[in-house]
Amino acid sequence: MAGMSDQEAIQMMKRASHEIKSLRAQIENLQPKADAYDSIRQILHLLPKPSQGYGEDVAWLLDKRIKELIDASPVEKGE
Repeated sequence: MAGMSDQEAIQMMKRASHEIKSLRAQIENLQPKADAYDSIRQILHLLPKPSQGYGEDVAWLLDKRIKELIDASPVEKGE
């Protein structure tokens, strides 16, 4: 089985990045409800206060790699 071409990799990364960003928008819309729920549970002493850790931004890394591949190869620069 042959490896993935740059064009295939770019398309896959674009789809993955779009999906991540779409899910982030959904989370942003649901976050106030989740915060209200967590606040009620904290008031009832049923849930310890969660920490606010931040992980690696995978969508940003995908977008960065897409740009690198597009800049480095003679593939079409459109979607």
